[in-house]
Amino acid sequence: MGSRKPDRPASCGRPNILLITDDQHRWDFFGDTGAVSSLRTPNLDRLRAEGATFSNCYSVCPICMPARFAWCYGLYPSQARERLMNNAHDWPPPEALRSMPQALQKAGYHTALIGKLHSHAELYSHDITVDEWQTRNRGFDYVREVSGKSLAYWYDCRWTHYLKERGLLERYRGDLARRNAQLGGEERWEPSALEAADSMDAFIGREAAAWLDGYGGGKPFFLHASLCGPHFPLDPPEEHFRRHRPEDMPPPPGVDDSGEAARWQRLRALYCGLIELVDDQVGVIMDVLERRGWREDTVVLFCTDHGDMIGDLGRNHKSVWQDPSCRTPLTVAYPGAVAAGRTLDAMVESVDLPCTLLDIAGCDVSRSLAQTPGRSFWPLATGARADHREWAYAECGVGPRQWRMVVDEDWKYVWHASQGEMLFHRTEDPHDARDLLKAPENRTGRETSPAAAQTIDLTRTRLIEAMARCVAPNTVPSHTTGEF
Repeated sequence: MGSRKPDRPASCGRPNILLITDDQHRWDFFGDTGAVSSLRTPNLDRLRAEGATFSNCYSVCPICMPARFAWCYGLYPSQARERLMNNAHDWPPPEALRSMPQALQKAGYHTALIGKLHSHAELYSHDITVDEWQTRNRGFDYVREVSGKSLAYWYDCRWTHYLKERGLLERYRGDLARRNAQLGGEERWEPSALEAADSMDAFIGREAAAWLDGYGGGKPFFLHASLCGPHFPLDPPEEHFRRHRPEDMPPPPGVDDSGEAARWQRLRALYCGLIELVDDQVGVIMDVLERRGWREDTVVLFCTDHGDMIGDLGRNHKSVWQDPSCRTPLTVAYPGAVAAGRTLDAMVESVDLPCTLLDIAGCDVSRSLAQTPGRSFWPLATGARADHREWAYAECGVGPRQWRMVVDEDWKYVWHASQGEMLFHRTEDPHDARDLLKAPENRTGRETSPAAAQTIDLTRTRLIEAMARCVAPNTVPSHTTGEF
C-alpha cells in the first residue's frame, strides 16, 4: 500500500497547481447535478468525482473584475476602492499591491496565465498584447491573455489577432454587434458566426494544452487556464447550438408568464451549449496533464468568478445577491490527499482561493497576503480540519444600488442602500424570492416579530463584523520591500 501524500505538501516536494476557471457559470448547471436533463459535462463531472466539491462557495462580488481582483490579491473589492464594486477601479494601482502570483514566483513556482485575467482596468492601449507586461508585472512568467468575449469588440488580444490572420475578425465583431445590448443588439437564437475550433475558448484550450505539452522547466508550475464561456453573448458554435432544445430546459422559478418563461428556456439552451464548449476544453487540458504523467503531482482546481441568473425571478446575468448570481462552483482534486467524491457544505468565499493556492505551495499566507480577509480551505479539502467558515460575505454596487450580504447554512441577510434590510430562509426559500422581513406573519404593526428580530440581530452583527475587515491595504510596492 503506497504512502499517503501529506495534507500540506512539503517544500521539497511541492505539487504543480493547475487552476481552471470559466466565466459566469452558475453553481448548479453541471451534468452530474441533474439541474438540466440534457446537459453533458463529462470532464467537469469526472473532476468533481475525483476531488472535493464545495457546495457553498460565494463570490465576494458577483461581477467580473472585482471577483477576479479578489482572486489575484486576496482582498475584498471595497478594500481597494468603492468603484471596483461597479466593475471599474483606478486606485490603488495594482503594482502597489502584493499578488498571489507574485508570492508563488517568490516561492519558486513558474507561473503562467493563459486566457482572461481582467483583474485590473488600466490598459494603455486598445491591444492587450501590448499591455501584457502589466500582467507579467503582477506575477506571471508566461502570458497569453485574451480580452473576453464582449470586450473583443473594442480590444485586440491574442485571440483577435488569431481571427484576423484567418480573415474572421470582422465576421465575429459584426455578429457580436448584433448580439450585444451595449452596441444596440440583443441575444439571438442563432449559432455563432465562428466554428467551434475558432472560438475563444477553443483557442485558450489549445494554448493551455500546448504550454503544458512543452513545459520542461525544473520548477513546479502554476498555470491559470482562464476560459471565457458561458459569459454572454450566448453564441454557441453550430455543433453545440444544436445539442439542447428549449423544451428540455427547466423553466425559471418566479416567472409565471408562459411566453416569458419560454424565452428564458431558449436562452438557457444556448447557455448550456456554451458550458459544454467549456467542458470540451477542460478535457483537452486534462488529457495533456495525464499524458505527461503529471496528474498525480498536480493539484487541480476549478471555479468561476460569478454565476448567472439566466431567468430566475425574471432576472438576467449577475450583480445581485440571489444564489444563481453569487453562488459559484468550486472543486479541488489531488489524488492521495483530497478524498474523491466528497461534497463539503462549509461556507467559502472566493477571496479564500488565493490563500488556498499559497497554502498548497507551502507559503506563509499571513506574510504573502498580509491584509487578506481570506483563509485557506486546503485543510478542509484534505480532511485536516472539519470546519472553515460559519458564514460568508459578499458586496456589490455603488451609490443607491449597492448591497452587502452575509449567508450561512440557513439564512441570507442583505442590506441594500435603497431597499433596506432583507432576510431569506435558504432551505424554505432556495430562490430568495420571499423577504421574511416583509412577510405579514413577521410584522406586528410596523414592528418585526420577536423570532425574526432575533435572527436579524445575529445576521446584522455578522455583516458589521465582515465590513469591519474591509480596510484599505498597505500599498507599499512589494518589489521595494522584498518581503512576502
